[in-house]
Amino acid sequence: MIKNFNDKLYFFCYPRSPEHAAFQHHLICLAEGFRDLGINFYSNLNSWRLAFDKDDYLFRHDPNITPDNCSIVILDSNWFRYNGSFPEFLFHPQRTYKTVFIDVEDGLNTALFNPEFRKFDLIFRTHFNKSFRFPPNVYPWAFGLSDRILMAVEPTIDFKYRKRQMLINFRNFNNNPHSVRKFVYKVIPSKTQNIFSIDSSIDSIEDQTMSEYDKLLWAETGGRHFSEYYKRLSESVACACFGGYFVSPYPPDPSTLVSRLLKMALDKLELKSNRVAQWDSWRFWEALAAGCVAFHIDLEKYGAVLPVMPEKWKHYVGVDLDDIDSVFEKIIDNPTLLEEISLDGRQWAIENYSPVPTAIRFLETIQAKSVDSARI
Repeated sequence: MIKNFNDKLYFFCYPRSPEHAAFQHHLICLAEGFRDLGINFYSNLNSWRLAFDKDDYLFRHDPNITPDNCSIVILDSNWFRYNGSFPEFLFHPQRTYKTVFIDVEDGLNTALFNPEFRKFDLIFRTHFNKSFRFPPNVYPWAFGLSDRILMAVEPTIDFKYRKRQMLINFRNFNNNPHSVRKFVYKVIPSKTQNIFSIDSSIDSIEDQTMSEYDKLLWAETGGRHFSEYYKRLSESVACACFGGYFVSPYPPDPSTLVSRLLKMALDKLELKSNRVAQWDSWRFWEALAAGCVAFHIDLEKYGAVLPVMPEKWKHYVGVDLDDIDSVFEKIIDNPTLLEEISLDGRQWAIENYSPVPTAIRFLETIQAKSVDSARI
């Protein structure tokens, strides 16, 4: 399909403003992949500036191109977060295009459970968990890597020259701590003291010496881009990438009031469970790209699903929170293990989740869905 894909795609981007950053990372990853594959795509407006000194955009609006001129129409959670309603005539009865929604919202009860979202041909959901019951048009997705992240961590530093430190520097930890992070923050530092020093510094715009391009990226990402942070990642051995909330294994439908109340109870009582929601983490992908060993929950144990799963102890350090000691014992007993994970994890992430493989997977999933529908 990819070699013969000559159709056009259409993105709905939300207008950016100081009040609404509308950072559409997942659309950016796809668009960068389509661009590199030579696939034409258009948008309802110009978005994601590519240079600070000229009006050059990744997403470009052409008044002569509408969704009806394209074969696939794509929008993400930002559209509904700020706009609240569907684009006009998106599901008109004469349409010939496929409709795709990318749900990147936090929490359990997101918009994808609303009946009107069954009209989408496909919904790609980050934070997908195999223990949850999702509607039939929902498929797992992931934050992944953009060109911005890949360029920000260059040049990568040989592992033997890196600082023997672990970054544990969650943003907004005091204001909105994830229950997984709260648990980890209490126990991990003391477990690592014989292996790593801890860097818990938090970046702020006031502390940065930034180029004009970095300032543009800081604004375009809604304050998520800090060049000093990426430099520390590239210089460090490890990074704590934990995120998400412990949730009850029952009921399987995460949109129910019972499920949400149980999640709140676990959080309030600071209790663990073997299922985690909202697990996908910016740091996980940034650390992998930097060759900085990513420490995260054991994704398989806690139910996380990605389109292509990483392998614990090969691509990342997957921590069983019921047996943390064994993790660090294994690292101490295997002196070369972290360097191997650093190299393999970076290679795996780039091969599977940089823009081109992400765009190819997106198109192949739509193709497979179309074939399945034709058989029914």
